[in-house]
Amino acid sequence: MDAQSYYLHRISPYIVRFGGGFGLRWYGVSYVAGFIVGLLLLRHLSKAGFLKIKFNEIDALLTYLIIGVVAGGRIGYVLFYEPALLWDWGSGFPYWGLLAINKGGMSSHGGFLALIFMGVLFARKYGYPLLHIGDAVVIAAPPGLFFGRMANFINGELFGRPSTVPWAVCFPTEIMNWPSEKIQTLFHHLNENGMAFRDVNHLIESIPGNDAAASLVSPFLIPRHPSQIYEALLEGVALFAILWIARKKIKRDGMMIALFFWGYAVMRIFAEQFREPDAGIGYQWLGLTRGQWLSMGMLAAGGIFYYLSFMGETVLKKNLEKKSQDKAHKNVKRKISNEK
Repeated sequence: MDAQSYYLHRISPYIVRFGGGFGLRWYGVSYVAGFIVGLLLLRHLSKAGFLKIKFNEIDALLTYLIIGVVAGGRIGYVLFYEPALLWDWGSGFPYWGLLAINKGGMSSHGGFLALIFMGVLFARKYGYPLLHIGDAVVIAAPPGLFFGRMANFINGELFGRPSTVPWAVCFPTEIMNWPSEKIQTLFHHLNENGMAFRDVNHLIESIPGNDAAASLVSPFLIPRHPSQIYEALLEGVALFAILWIARKKIKRDGMMIALFFWGYAVMRIFAEQFREPDAGIGYQWLGLTRGQWLSMGMLAAGGIFYYLSFMGETVLKKNLEKKSQDKAHKNVKRKISNEK
């Protein structure tokens, strides 16, 4: 497996860097892009009559969703992947590991749970059926997933398992997961060629703009699946296409939510077959990854929403029947009163 014959990932995570660790990052822009496209989709669905809420309340709905995605995504990552951050306190800003977004990242599963919670709050405050709101929100979600996964690729994070496919990519960020002995060997090789770096982070940050460092590091890397792109195409493009087509055929509130949960879970479980397990966690029971087990939970959640969809229709029918019976009783009483 000759790593030098494969594409070496040398994309900077910064669009513009101001110095140190500050700058405009692709990751942050991906979130903004996802929210903007989501807002446009919600407005379109409202105008088309699919989302039956007041047009001026869509911005409020988006605010709830933003809070859910950001807070839920971060809390979910810490709880599901790195709970030690809950007890990680430092002397510098932001002081608490939970808020230190440079440690770890975000969890899509946590974001989904928070979206449900924020959807309940919005529905209760504005008086709309939760399942109806959720059906529109899940259609607007995949573009955000697409941009997020592409940002993962740009950052060189969440990379795939070793592969020899022609489109395999060598990610310098894999060095961060190496044992100390292998890192020392690499740095010794670099020193012999007149190159010195403070630490692994300094080396990785230098590779996008340093051809000499890139050529020296490349032979040490392993070609891998660009699994971030696989997930972007599956969770972002394919899932959106399925939901967009299904929106005209599914009439029962809640069914779109169930379809989204099932679709995301199946695609994530499949894509995880090409993704390197999270460092420090590895493979779990039955040889599955943490992401696959969390997605199993989404399959179950889809079943719950499928059940609620039918229950909601049953409750609606009962309410209509009750209203019809009440109206009939009133007419009978009015007729009796008139005869008297």
